[in-house]
Amino acid sequence: MLYALCATSWLLYWVFAAVCYEATFLTCLFQFDAFGHFARKSLRKLLKQLQFIDDKIAFFNIPALEIDTEVDGLMVIRGVTVSLSNLSLTAHGVEVGIKLSDDLEVAIQTEEVVVSLFRKIEIGDCFANLKGGQYEMTFGELDKKTKDNDGDALLLEGTPLLKAASRDGTSRTWSDYSSHSNKNKMKNVMTDGTGPKDSSTREALESTRKITLDTKDASRLYYETLKWLKETNSVHESRLHVKRFVTSTGEKARDFDHTNENAMRAAICSQLHSKPSVPHPPKRSIKVTTLQNLMPLKLQAFVHRLPMLYRLMLNPLSYFHPVRIESITATASGKWIEHTLAERIFKHYGEQDSEIRNLEKKVAAWLSDANFAVELGGILGLAQVPFLTHFDINCLIGISDVIAYRSLPEEVGLKQVVRLGGADATFTIPSFLLPHHEHIVPPVPTQQDRKHLEQDVEIADGKPKTLQAQNDLRRAEKDEANVKMAIHARLPACLDQELLDFISALIKASKIVEMEKEPNAMDQEIHGIKEFSNALNRSMRDGMKKAVVGGIVNDKWIAKMVGKITKKLETAQGDLGYSGDIPVALTPYRPKTKEDRLEKLLP
Repeated sequence: MLYALCATSWLLYWVFAAVCYEATFLTCLFQFDAFGHFARKSLRKLLKQLQFIDDKIAFFNIPALEIDTEVDGLMVIRGVTVSLSNLSLTAHGVEVGIKLSDDLEVAIQTEEVVVSLFRKIEIGDCFANLKGGQYEMTFGELDKKTKDNDGDALLLEGTPLLKAASRDGTSRTWSDYSSHSNKNKMKNVMTDGTGPKDSSTREALESTRKITLDTKDASRLYYETLKWLKETNSVHESRLHVKRFVTSTGEKARDFDHTNENAMRAAICSQLHSKPSVPHPPKRSIKVTTLQNLMPLKLQAFVHRLPMLYRLMLNPLSYFHPVRIESITATASGKWIEHTLAERIFKHYGEQDSEIRNLEKKVAAWLSDANFAVELGGILGLAQVPFLTHFDINCLIGISDVIAYRSLPEEVGLKQVVRLGGADATFTIPSFLLPHHEHIVPPVPTQQDRKHLEQDVEIADGKPKTLQAQNDLRRAEKDEANVKMAIHARLPACLDQELLDFISALIKASKIVEMEKEPNAMDQEIHGIKEFSNALNRSMRDGMKKAVVGGIVNDKWIAKMVGKITKKLETAQGDLGYSGDIPVALTPYRPKTKEDRLEKLLP
């Protein structure tokens, strides 16, 4: 019946014939072993850089991806396996290093990522390390040059922050840094001096490993390579190191439960903090801009005029590929947090006031010798990209467990300071922020539009409506759009008393510093006895106010009172949430070139 239907049209007939030939080939490939062995052997001769094992295609020594667009970084995938029987792709050993500033970077590693086509994406335990340090400089004083003459990203070698991030024990002053710092390529710093070599697309593909043609040898080599990738993975090495260390220390590590997966993940992440951001770089790398320029310019301009095809591709991909992450564990050094607080809050006020100085020491004592790890477990991410631009993009993130640890490496222990029953977040993104959709970006507000918005503010009924109208006017003046965000933390919640003591001391210190910022009445120029009397009265009131905050408002007493209240949260049910907007400037999304202003063929 299907053949009779297709025979009515020459187009349907040729489509039917093409499908039949392909179905016959695939049936022979999977049903007859002799034909399957012959096909795999022939494909090995044709594509020498790939491995064909049973129903799998695997290749290793993949060139690194050098990110050189909005941010600078390096991404390495040590191996990829494609399974034809269950239509899945497995990435072995994913390592990512991203440069956040001239002397700050984040390293992300995971052992395995499995993409099941049109079903789901599964990611194993992810470990992220924010590499900062005790002696971080003010960002405004750093060298702003982030590219060399060849367009490669630069990192400043020998800065105090990078020394602390790599656990190199030397501390240097700013004068030492400014006179001895060298400019190294970003990928060389992230890979501990073994950065990959830049290459073209053809050279990168030719550099992949050449393998044996025999089926038995190919299978043996494949599984041996997978075993080697697992044993040399930094996460696996850190896991073994933690277990050996706990066994060898014995009594010192009695409080550490190595059978607890959450505690083990936090310990592994702390162990990874001292390793290079990308520990296993290949010999070659290829830049993102190189891949972007593979498509001819005329074809790029033509595709740019078909934004509907972009949505047509993203709509099923986002719907059929929910992302499941086993866990995400992020670690930061307490020294880096201490330096940030000293730079943003305490500043120089500790030299002028003994109370601030004591609070600063108290905060530093809790931070300086510790590492802090935040663990998000059981993460599910869903996204919906609409086909029609009248609707927004909706993203949902669900987290089943949230834990924060404070660890003291010398005492071989972890202390849980925060635990929540879970969390979730939703983001609503306007469709015009998608690539190639500059034709639906709202136009720049005119003077007449601003007048209408000002009139809306004047005629608004009630304070809530007035504030909403004022917000619309402010957004129009700044030419911004909003990404709506809603975050909820699920109760019950457990908070450690030491954390409450730390927060209370920090709040008290910030309040005293805020009072110190106010000008002293006695420091102003005074003319006459009356002005002197008024200034003296104001100075006495400020002094009494400061004495009340410093003496009567006891941070330990506040922490105990808050602790009694938070005890109620350990048995409470419900959600605590926040909802707000993330402003996005629209100028970068507006048409810039003549090609951007061409009429869309499929809008």
